[in-house]
Amino acid sequence: MWYDTLVDGSIFREWIANNARRGASSRIAHLLCEFGVRLEAAGLGEKLNYELPMTQEQLADCTGLTSVHVNRSLKSLEANGDITRSKRAVAIANWAKISSTADFGDAYLHLPASATSS
Repeated sequence: MWYDTLVDGSIFREWIANNARRGASSRIAHLLCEFGVRLEAAGLGEKLNYELPMTQEQLADCTGLTSVHVNRSLKSLEANGDITRSKRAVAIANWAKISSTADFGDAYLHLPASATSS
């Protein structure tokens, strides 16, 4: 139980930093990266191509932004070639580029090494 508490604390600290220190596009990119990594680790999808079951209002709630700002940030990520969207499907074109934009590293998730390799 203690290990799970420490992992939860690690994730909590990362999200405090995400919402307090990163810009809007970086916040959204970070969320998309984490969502993809978690889906792949759970065997429910691929980190580069998945269905995002969240509305822009829900993304706004997660990132502390307005839904209008989320919409603009998603369009910015698309314009930069980081992602493509089709309805609720998200495809990440270049993992290295979007993870750099997001300042994303998955170590804070404490996933097994086999889940994070690729």
